[in-house]
Amino acid sequence: MKDIFDKCKLGDLNLNSRIVRTGTWETETEEGGFLSPAIYDRYEKIASSGTGLIISEMFALDYKDRFAPYSANLNYVGFVKDYKMIADICHNHDVPILGQLAFFYYDDGDNQKAEPNDLTIDGIRKLQAEVIMAAKKFSFAGFDGIQIDMGNNFYLARFINPYFNQREDQYGGSTENRVRIASEIIKVIKKTMDMHVSIRINPWDVRKDGMTAEESLKVAKELEKAGADSIQLTARTISYLYDGNEKNPFLVYVDNLIDDVDIPVILGGSLRDMKSMNDVLNNTNVEFMSMSKPFVAQADFLADWKTNGEGLSICQSCNNCYSKKTSTCFKYGTGNE
Repeated sequence: MKDIFDKCKLGDLNLNSRIVRTGTWETETEEGGFLSPAIYDRYEKIASSGTGLIISEMFALDYKDRFAPYSANLNYVGFVKDYKMIADICHNHDVPILGQLAFFYYDDGDNQKAEPNDLTIDGIRKLQAEVIMAAKKFSFAGFDGIQIDMGNNFYLARFINPYFNQREDQYGGSTENRVRIASEIIKVIKKTMDMHVSIRINPWDVRKDGMTAEESLKVAKELEKAGADSIQLTARTISYLYDGNEKNPFLVYVDNLIDDVDIPVILGGSLRDMKSMNDVLNNTNVEFMSMSKPFVAQADFLADWKTNGEGLSICQSCNNCYSKKTSTCFKYGTGNE
């Protein structure tokens, strides 16, 4: 029987459990972007409680991004020093950490909000260089890798989506062409740095001529071919309890994805209790599962789960931490009641 607290390997990373913590917003920084004591304390609790892998809060490429005011700062003067301390906290508990890059807008130098169809080849090269430089900064700070968010309608999610991408050059049309912008980034990072590269994608969307399950499987294969080390599957407000008879379509998709690629797949969504998570582990092909909001509600909840052999997150799935874009819980966080 598989258990969420099994020691395991995710590609080249050794994990103390199958649980991946995915960060969201970072709003507890001090003036200038420097990290507050509360942030170090949060990472200490997450890393020491039984988490297998930590994915940081979101980092945007520049201060003009739609979500930059709520995101971790990649470009302030103390970045390497501060986040080296964060990486050391994680590594002291034998927990690897990835930096999460998730940007909504892109400034190509001429247009602050250049969409995929607007970018010239020079604009694409500029974007690729900035993502590669972000990976280099994570490396300088001691991170074990980078996660590039290509889901949830972020910029690269739109670039690879046939609904948004109407380009007629080598970066548009076929799946291979639409994914090329990311494939080239992955190849450079893997060739020049000792970094785990994880990519976050959605299984589908609801747009006509948009991303389908079949198309997203093709996207995943292209990412693997380029050298990606893992894929995190994410979807908003998905509940996927396994009843033993009929699987949720999301679980059918993830099983197909795991069968189609030879790199680890991390299942994301909205599971909140240990029993349901172990049910999924033992009734599907899933090996790794990510959680986000439960860590906002209680950073060290996994310690209780591990001690008791069972547990239910205090997170109420109210979504306020996400919709209000804060790194603290409105119900259980200090000062936000």
